[in-house]
Amino acid sequence: MSQNSKADNLPRKALVTGGATGIGWAICQRFAASGIVCVIADINEKAAQERAQTLGPGHVAIGVDLSDLAQAAGLVARAAQVVGGLDIVVNNAGITDTSGRRVGEIPIADFERLVAVNLSSVDAICKASQEVLQAGGVVVNLASGAAYRPLALRGAYSATKAAILTLTKNYNTSAAKLGQRVCAVAPGYVRTELVESLIANGRLDAEAAAATVPLGRLGDPDDIARAVAFLASSEGGPLAGECLSVDGGTIISGGRPLASDARQSEKPGDGPIVIIGGGPSARAISQTLAPHHAVKQIETHVELADGPTPSAIIDMTPLSYRDVPGALSHLHALAQEIENLEPGQPFSLLLVTAERDAPTAAAVGMLSQVMALEWAPRGHRVNTVVWSGENLDGLGRLAGWISSEQAGYVTGQVITAKAQQPN
Repeated sequence: MSQNSKADNLPRKALVTGGATGIGWAICQRFAASGIVCVIADINEKAAQERAQTLGPGHVAIGVDLSDLAQAAGLVARAAQVVGGLDIVVNNAGITDTSGRRVGEIPIADFERLVAVNLSSVDAICKASQEVLQAGGVVVNLASGAAYRPLALRGAYSATKAAILTLTKNYNTSAAKLGQRVCAVAPGYVRTELVESLIANGRLDAEAAAATVPLGRLGDPDDIARAVAFLASSEGGPLAGECLSVDGGTIISGGRPLASDARQSEKPGDGPIVIIGGGPSARAISQTLAPHHAVKQIETHVELADGPTPSAIIDMTPLSYRDVPGALSHLHALAQEIENLEPGQPFSLLLVTAERDAPTAAAVGMLSQVMALEWAPRGHRVNTVVWSGENLDGLGRLAGWISSEQAGYVTGQVITAKAQQPN
């Protein structure tokens, strides 16, 4: 995947807040590995400088305190001046309250600092980005699984992250008029310094937390970095304005431990990507993926029994269904066929349905989440893309990424997507 969208082939340049540690550092490393020049912004300027030196020549560090909104508002222009322009801004920096205090017990200064860093600074940086970035610019905000459920004794953390979801959509609407886009990633439990501190303080039981993750493990910072890199690339265009949850399925499990089969390997086999469907949309997806993957197109799910166990299945059939019972009957038959495949070889199943038929899309999405929970112990990942509009441009590349190991911590997601409008 190319991260470079510029006609003159100059390297893209990215600002990453909180880039000296944890997820931010993983993002910087992945960006740098793909040729993107990084501006590492962090409250710990010395640590940021050491990280920039580790990445190599051209990468720079900036010290910034994002609780100071004047500093936050000026950060994008400051970073652009240092490296001669910006193409990507990643709002990664964030803090939480680990003291175990109830909301009313938190001093006002601590409460307001959390809100400033997690929300107000992101708002200021998103606004400034639209003034500094050119057409093709991308802002990726870091939300959290906490945006979807309240976390007691964590102060305003859940509230600020919930606000990030709406802020992302709102800024994407105005960014689209400039040929830019804004999107978000919501990590689940990730073994960062922040999570390690919760574990050390007795606020988080790592083993118990992993038991609530359908895929059976806490996330790694690079799980999130891979998603951010995809969203920041041109191939991430269909997810403009959306938030992609990268949490091993935690949201759909409801944070409850799952009674399940003995866990098997998470590594998929080396079989082909199987595209189910005989129409033009299935052929188009096959043609998009064929130059980079071993692809096999079949007419119906019955043909899954012929040949090796796939590394991924992309079922385009739900895209054409207009009735809920018909779609659910198809998925039941598909699930039966999958149950007969060779055990011990995990794969990704992606269902593609259409937003135009909302009841069918809702039913397909929910059943895919049920299957994601049921099959997670086998290492299978199950996701649904709900595609908006008749133009399928970008669907193939999105489907290919979700089905790949690059999205190995993404499961149980119902992902709304659409063709990106030309700049």
